[in-house]
Formats: sequence, C-alpha cells, structure tokens
Amino acid sequence: MEASRVKPGFNGVGAGLDGSSRRGYMGGVGAAAAGGSGRRSPVDACGVSLRVFVLAATLVAAVVMGVDRQTRNIQITLADTLPPLQVPVTAKWSYSSAFVYFVVANAIVCVFSAAALAACRRRGAVVPVMVGDLLALALLFSAVGAAAEFGILGERGNSHVRWAKVCNVYGAFCERAMAAVIVSLIAAFANLVMLMLTILAIHKSSSYY
Repeated sequence: MEASRVKPGFNGVGAGLDGSSRRGYMGGVGAAAAGGSGRRSPVDACGVSLRVFVLAATLVAAVVMGVDRQTRNIQITLADTLPPLQVPVTAKWSYSSAFVYFVVANAIVCVFSAAALAACRRRGAVVPVMVGDLLALALLFSAVGAAAEFGILGERGNSHVRWAKVCNVYGAFCERAMAAVIVSLIAAFANLVMLMLTILAIHKSSSYY
C-alpha cells in the first residue's frame, strides 16, 4: 500500500516532534535536535534591539518626569498701598494625577521589558510575553495621551472654564515634561513595531499557513 502523502499541517509542512521548526518569541529558531546548537535570524536581533530601546526609553521618560519640579516667586498684591509680596510656588509632577500615571506606566513597562528580555528565549513564555506587550502598548499610549493633554492645558489654558496657562511661568518644568512625553511616545511606537515584527515572524514560521 502506498504511504500517505499528507503531512501534518494544512500546507503539508509540519513541525518536528522535537519542535525543531518552531521559532522563539523574538524570532530565533529552536535547536534542530537535542544538544544541537540554535540559529538566530535577523528578526531576533531586531526584536531584542527594539526591546532594549523600549526599556531604556521608558526608564529615561520615567526618571525625567519623576525629578521634574520648578519653584518660582509669584508676586501677590494685597492692597494698592502695600508693596507686592514674593511668594515661592512650586510646580511638581506629583501634583498632577496625569503625570503620576505617566511615571507609573513607564516604570511598569520598563520592568516588564527587562523581565521579557530574560524570558523571551523560553518557549513557554511566548503567550505571556505577547500579552504583556499588548498591555504595555496600551499603557504607554494611554499615559502619553493623558500627560500630553495635561501639558497642552498648561501651555494654552482653557478659556471656557477660565483655567489660566502656567507654562509661561514654569517654562523649564513644562519643557522637561514635554521631553519625557516625546521619549515615551517614541518608546510606544518602538513597542508597536516590535509587536508587529513578532506577529509576522510567528505567522511565517507557523505550520498552519
């Protein structure tokens, strides 16, 4: 009797029993046999580089925003006959819930990126790391949006509710906050690119397509 020509997988190509044709989460190819050496693909190097960049960028963004503060002397006039008083007023990141969320979100993504770098070569970590990447992406974009909205409010104010702008007074504070938001936004896009490359690598190496 002629042996069946059908092989595992819808396209006739299936993974070996030892998982030799499977790719790791970052695009690396598994060992061909027990004790054999693995081979890394260019996607692997790109994915690791992007994850290191996300780690560094989120760390920088969290630190820059976390140390951001500025004190200015504000003149207050009590009466026309009295000289104005010089009152020191401080602007600090912890006074805004949007900036606090921004710092916490970037710190979480930074810690997760470090943990993912250590676990990305483990086959069992593929699904948890991908889910973590999706959550990290949502955290970064939401934190950037919240911080940017508060920054625009400080830069322009809101005439409808009579909120005055403050960046004309706390210029250095607003500039550092803006720099942190831009760095975190770049990290968010890098995380998005890394996730897209990972999905593409898994799609190409899957035995079902």
